[in-house]
Amino acid sequence: MARRKRLPGPIDVEIVGIGDGGVGLGTYEEHQLLVRGAPLGAVVSVMPFKRKKGVWHARRVGMVRPAADAVKPRCRIFGLCGGCVLQEMPLERQASAREHLASQRVGSLEGVVQHPMVRAPKGYAYRNRVELTFGATRYLTEEDLAAGLPLDGRFLGFHPPGRFDRIADAPRCELVSEDVNALIRIVREHLLRSSFEPWNPREHTGFWRHLMLRETSLGERLVVIFTAPPPEGAAQELEELAAAIPDVTGVVWMVNERTADAAIGREEAVLRGRSWIEEQVLDVRFRLSVRSFFQTTSEGAERLYRVVREAAGSGRRLIDLYSGVGSIGLCLADRFEEVFGVEIVEDAVVDAKKNAERNGITNSDFIAAPVETVTEGLGGDVLIVDPPRAGLHPKAARFIAGLTADRLVYVACNPRSLGRDRVVLEEGGWKMTDLWTVDLFPQTGHVEAVARFERTPTSAS
Repeated sequence: MARRKRLPGPIDVEIVGIGDGGVGLGTYEEHQLLVRGAPLGAVVSVMPFKRKKGVWHARRVGMVRPAADAVKPRCRIFGLCGGCVLQEMPLERQASAREHLASQRVGSLEGVVQHPMVRAPKGYAYRNRVELTFGATRYLTEEDLAAGLPLDGRFLGFHPPGRFDRIADAPRCELVSEDVNALIRIVREHLLRSSFEPWNPREHTGFWRHLMLRETSLGERLVVIFTAPPPEGAAQELEELAAAIPDVTGVVWMVNERTADAAIGREEAVLRGRSWIEEQVLDVRFRLSVRSFFQTTSEGAERLYRVVREAAGSGRRLIDLYSGVGSIGLCLADRFEEVFGVEIVEDAVVDAKKNAERNGITNSDFIAAPVETVTEGLGGDVLIVDPPRAGLHPKAARFIAGLTADRLVYVACNPRSLGRDRVVLEEGGWKMTDLWTVDLFPQTGHVEAVARFERTPTSAS
């Protein structure tokens, strides 16, 4: 059997496009390459490392020629954590690249009204939620190794792409506010003098696991600390840490008994204040608990929900699928006689009902169930679906495709999933009429898309 041809390295590649997740697109001879953290318009030196489905993946190892409009990244660990890969591009060019990518992923736009992108208000300090990982081993660059920096220690930061066992040590994150960065600094300083070690994902030992910080536009902040099951003395140390954290609404301790590297677990104690915070969007207040999903940019959420209101219009009954804490349905409740939401996370449904009650919204109801299992009660004038990144469950997509309604609004955090589900919906008699893109996440390759579908005349009859 002939051996697979390997590309040489390093090689110089011009980046001519941006793909999913903000990865740079280039070519070498007849080969297509995907390069993480490679800005549009630059020539970068790359090292190909694997070939998948005919496309080579490569690591950026140097900058040969910056793009003409290049900007300097603000983050001091840019290129390590893998989260904000477009920081070398100006915001205008980032937005244009995302808009183009979304239009490619959703399929043909013939006959579809493509609305101008709704731009983000700012490029940094916009996230209302950040999740960091404690670790005993950090990721070191070749420069770090040459400088003799230690590999092992106590670290708090983010996983580099593909490295569950290493931490890109992050003293701060440029996508969150200075108030949240102050909280990161306090917890980091405590970690360095703690009686307990951070979690080692290879050996499954240690205590400190994850740190989640949430902040709202109302100035409320929630600190959530995830640990392994506590050894003797841990509870007292956590109480001391909670007492030392200023200006927060609550500090919650969660215990993760599993070995999987995820910020999950059971609530062990509310160490300070309360275990939930309040957010406000379009004059509607929301209660957000530890597990509740909410858009990770408060200002962006308001812009997104205004687009959804425009796409949905008004009517008698609104069906809100993947409804979360009820944020979309409750923000549209004034336009409908009745709102009915379906969400799989029970805590989120509890929050949704409380949110409706606290806002005096009496024309709504929410149930906890997987969307694909709910086959009754989904008749209405307007359907809204806001699925996770993977898109609609195949069974749910087929069922929704057969529902009778005037309009369907699909809110997609992954335009590729929208493009896939669109095929099923249109086979069921829906037709995409409008597409909006919303720039919620500057510096990253992500873009939110909102599509409006209407029943074709033959399917509505």
